[in-house]
Amino acid sequence: MEFVATTITEHIQHESEIKGEIKGEIKGKIKGKIEGKIEGKIELLENMYVQGFISKEQFEEMVTPLRKKLADLVKKGQESQTEH
Repeated sequence: MEFVATTITEHIQHESEIKGEIKGEIKGKIKGKIEGKIEGKIELLENMYVQGFISKEQFEEMVTPLRKKLADLVKKGQESQTEH
């Protein structure tokens, strides 16, 4: 009976590990998509500035919060990687 209990415990632990890995992969994909969208917005603003559609002041006003958000995401991702 002890053998069966050990097997069940190991099975539950293995299942939990798999669920954790899947959850981590999903979080990583979502974070990657968010980073990509922010980078795309920054690139769009850069193009608008280069083409003269917006002034330097407008560009800086709009791009600064995006760069901060991107830096925060990257920092958070690096911190979570060092924890594991």
